[in-house]
Amino acid sequence: MGRSLAIGLLGKRVAWAFLVLIAAGLSHNARAQTADETVANQWFTGSLEAPSPALSKGGSFAMEPYAIYTSNTGAYNDGGGHYSVAHNLNQAQSVTMLEYGITNRLSIQVLPSFAYSWNNQTTSSGVGAGDLPLDLKYRLIDENDKTGSPSVTFDLGMNFPIGAYDRLSTQLDGLGTGAYTVKEGLLLQSLFDTWGDHPMRLRLFGAAYEPLTDVSVHDLSVYGTAPGFLGQAAPGFAADVGLGVEYGLNQRWVVAIDLVENYADGFRLNGTDAAGDSVHAHTASSTNLGLAPAIEYNWSNSVGLIAGVEFSVAGRNTASYIAPQLALSISF
Repeated sequence: MGRSLAIGLLGKRVAWAFLVLIAAGLSHNARAQTADETVANQWFTGSLEAPSPALSKGGSFAMEPYAIYTSNTGAYNDGGGHYSVAHNLNQAQSVTMLEYGITNRLSIQVLPSFAYSWNNQTTSSGVGAGDLPLDLKYRLIDENDKTGSPSVTFDLGMNFPIGAYDRLSTQLDGLGTGAYTVKEGLLLQSLFDTWGDHPMRLRLFGAAYEPLTDVSVHDLSVYGTAPGFLGQAAPGFAADVGLGVEYGLNQRWVVAIDLVENYADGFRLNGTDAAGDSVHAHTASSTNLGLAPAIEYNWSNSVGLIAGVEFSVAGRNTASYIAPQLALSISF
């Protein structure tokens, strides 16, 4: 699948989801006179996968630590067929979202992550750090609670390659890419009331990731090279699109679900192996479609807990997985 085709398919999904936002806004507009108080008093934590708009107040701060356990359950081939894998990866991971409001529209966000991995043959050498994403989020348009029209937030970020990716002791130590990567993202959020005074919040999001340079690769690496290899890898373009839905059962309890599709170009590899022979490879592109249902409990408008599980439902040239996770959201 070429990049233009991948963007086109993701774009079609964005268009359909945008129609959902429009319909939601029209539904809310018809009942706006009776829904304002219910909507204003609803508490949300945020779904598992959808990003959040820029913070609405300069000087405010939000944090959300995640605890995630991921277990691979096989893999998808190039035709989308699922098959079993002999040594499935397991990983315990912590990811912490830290966000600061620079102004009433502009926020800065960083997501440090750490992980420990194992399979039925070996384990990683210890807990390692992943690459570090840093994002600037700017809210271009505010949400209109009276009409249901969405807020629009633009995201510009950089992925800093601090995670180990080559000269590895074991393949399981690889948590990075080695590449500085630019991110451009867009988020639309709409909040409205539904029948029975159950507020619903929708988040439509998408992002594109473009590596800036090739990566020098030595020895055992995340690019599948063996000890003695010397060369370069060219990571590929990637993109994702998703829709997050939260439905208020009451002020404190909320059910949520995310539908997310990821696309990644394959990488190119050039160099020499331990015997001095030339190595030239180009891996295939991959896609993954995941679903993430969850439930939230909110103590207040600024403190909430969410628990759920993400799992793959379809894919191509990628692993299948199930990933239960828990997160605590705090803002002040």
